[in-house]
Amino acid sequence: MLVNAAIDWRRGLRRRAELPLDTATRLAAPDLADGIADRDLLVRALAAVPPRQRAVLVLRYWEDLPDAEIAAILNCGVGTVRSQASRGLERLRRATGLRPGSASEFSTAGDHDE
Repeated sequence: MLVNAAIDWRRGLRRRAELPLDTATRLAAPDLADGIADRDLLVRALAAVPPRQRAVLVLRYWEDLPDAEIAAILNCGVGTVRSQASRGLERLRRATGLRPGSASEFSTAGDHDE
């Protein structure tokens, strides 16, 4: 009985229906190239920012820490953290050529096809 059940199970595997091609296209993974290009642009721009400003930006935006915690970590005042963040963001904007609220050329590359 066990042998026959195993044989039937194996036969059932061969009888599975194939997926039509239109179904397979819906299963395709999204293209992540734009995100990778944006990340590369940001990492290169961060390298141009002075170390203290870079530390403030990373702690604030990547680690999502409040200003008081950043000030404690960097052993400085909250006002210094805010001014360093402001100056660092301005340097990032100049290095990338982006303004607040604008998207990079990589993020909008696919939007022009429609």
